[in-house]
Amino acid sequence: MSGGDGRLGHVITNPEGELPPPATAPDSPRRPKQPSLLQRPCMYLACFVKSLPVLFISGIVGWSYYAYVIALLLYAMMDNPIEQILCGILYHYFFIMFFWSYGMTIFTPPGRVPDNWHLSRHATAALSSAKSEDEWKETLAKVGSKMGCNTKQRSVQGALRYCEKCECIKPDRAHHCSVCEICILKMDHHCPWVNNCVGFRNYKFFMLFLCYALLYCIFIAATSARYFVRFWSDSLSLGTAKYHIIFVFLVSILFTISIFSLFWYHVYLVTQNRSTLEQFRAPVFEDQAADKEGWSLGSLNNFKEVFGMNPLLWPFPVSTSVGDGLYFPHRRAKQFNNYHSIANSDNRVAETPTRTLVNPIISGAGTISTTQTIHSSHASSVQQSGHISALSGTVSPLSATEVVLDTNGHTRTVPVHPAYHGIDGVAPSEVVIQ
Repeated sequence: MSGGDGRLGHVITNPEGELPPPATAPDSPRRPKQPSLLQRPCMYLACFVKSLPVLFISGIVGWSYYAYVIALLLYAMMDNPIEQILCGILYHYFFIMFFWSYGMTIFTPPGRVPDNWHLSRHATAALSSAKSEDEWKETLAKVGSKMGCNTKQRSVQGALRYCEKCECIKPDRAHHCSVCEICILKMDHHCPWVNNCVGFRNYKFFMLFLCYALLYCIFIAATSARYFVRFWSDSLSLGTAKYHIIFVFLVSILFTISIFSLFWYHVYLVTQNRSTLEQFRAPVFEDQAADKEGWSLGSLNNFKEVFGMNPLLWPFPVSTSVGDGLYFPHRRAKQFNNYHSIANSDNRVAETPTRTLVNPIISGAGTISTTQTIHSSHASSVQQSGHISALSGTVSPLSATEVVLDTNGHTRTVPVHPAYHGIDGVAPSEVVIQ
């Protein structure tokens, strides 16, 4: 539209004489950039190369099916139909469960950080403008509190864990995968044999994959060993099927050896409630203490966290893991005495004031024996006892014991240093001799 001076498109300025700010969309978390047309061929080639281990495993298992079913079941066991039926049923059970678990591990996303944990452009700019490390930590803490990102785990420097590549606050136990280029919830490791990260949502499937792979290989080796020996001890000849049976026996032995140690290593990690990354670097918590046992709730509860609460569903690769991958109960919080409390992460222990009771008893020999009991809000009690001589005024050292709850919810009595809760002994002013 033309103005009085005859110019077109005249821009109206604000009263200060400056151009008005450009209209922008509401502040929102950044989205990852889409690859350009020139980058896509390289991306497709990289995806194909990453898929080669999966194709290799699938090819080996496919060939083993032919070698076992055709060469061993139909030809080598043709004289024993009962053995054929039993071995055929068991083999197909292990085969189906193995491929089911393997497919679920490959195609199930391990879990990524939700959008509401990603910082906005304004928050990212505020972090970039920080002048010192302390200012950066304080700014990040304020941003995290405003976003509602309540985490218990901290970085080595004592700050909220922040991913500069994803521009997000990392939930507890989450880590950035350099291969997937995203932050993974409860990341264990990136496995090239499944072309996927192993994280919160597919860790159960990965465990079942290892379990059924081991059982599959052991079963093939055990049932084909007799025929493998017969090929060398007598004149049993099955043509080309003979070589398939020999090689499937040898390959199953090799895979059994390689999978055996990996499977039992992860069984140990499950019972300890640790990931592979946490096994090598202990998580740091709010109190700046590194604790490898920080997430452990007892062996059974740790197992249930991965496999779920229903034992009937443990052997099947269906999603039964407990939680959302963002928040986890930990033993340092003191309010999770068993795994049933994980459903409500807001449980709090009622605060009660600490009470100290001193009960002096005067014996006939002039010796005062005292029993001091401290009741606190930490579900434990401390008892201290000692003897005070009325004649000499000396106080004998006090012994202290504490009744605590272990991770399984059982009580046990443990000795405590005399200075427990700041109590060094029974003060003479607490005892009155009449």
